[in-house]
Amino acid sequence: MPALSSTIAIRVVLSALLACALASCSGAEVVGPKQTVLIGPHRLAVDLYQPQTRRSARPAVLMVHGGGWAAGDRSELRDLAHLAAREGMVVLSMDYRLTSQGAHWPAPAEDVATVLDWMRGHAGDLGIDGRRVALLGGSAGGHLAAWVARDPDPKKRPDRLIVLWGPWDLGPLPDHAPDWVRPTVATLLNGQPARDASPLHHLVRGMPPTLIVHGTDDDIVPINQSRQACAALRALDNECVLVELPKQRHAPEDPAQVQRALDAVRESLSAL
Repeated sequence: MPALSSTIAIRVVLSALLACALASCSGAEVVGPKQTVLIGPHRLAVDLYQPQTRRSARPAVLMVHGGGWAAGDRSELRDLAHLAAREGMVVLSMDYRLTSQGAHWPAPAEDVATVLDWMRGHAGDLGIDGRRVALLGGSAGGHLAAWVARDPDPKKRPDRLIVLWGPWDLGPLPDHAPDWVRPTVATLLNGQPARDASPLHHLVRGMPPTLIVHGTDDDIVPINQSRQACAALRALDNECVLVELPKQRHAPEDPAQVQRALDAVRESLSAL
């Protein structure tokens, strides 16, 4: 599990740095000093990134890190957060309760919902438009983001969803997955049925426009999960775009595919 967390962290950082190198940053806004706030009854640490120039009613994005629900923290997405803030968005990158800290399903998803609700409740203070809030998650964070986005209460859903190589169904696991995958999922579920924690089986109409990015050679989360999820979303008249990254495993490494992933994320966020 530590290997998974560090690998995802490094890849996300490299992806963001590469995007900044390839896409001209001239004319982009300067990002103000990062602030950290503690949110909700569990005092969740959340980093806030804002463009230096304060304006009202900016779009915003909440970012949720990966790490198999057991490891990782909000710092994994700091470079991607800086990139989004330079393009004029208010960005929050959050911690959530981990299984390594004794948390089990649905605690991590409840934490994401708590921070999303807090963002909308403090829209004026943050200078954001509470009707233009995206939710972005990678790997395990993508699973949590997808779960929150299908909340039965439309007011509790984000306005856009971005899932980067995240699992949609915790039941079927790849035959050749690393040894840690099955016990990691089992620890999250803690005896609860996998179906009860699988967004694929709880999708609803009226979900936000969704972008899914996934490598075709992922041996941790099979690409078929994202294909099924996108098809199921469309069957419910929801908007879904699936960007498949050829020959990429669990997070892209090829520079060209990294750029495709970042371009897709940028396009999705710009539509808010």
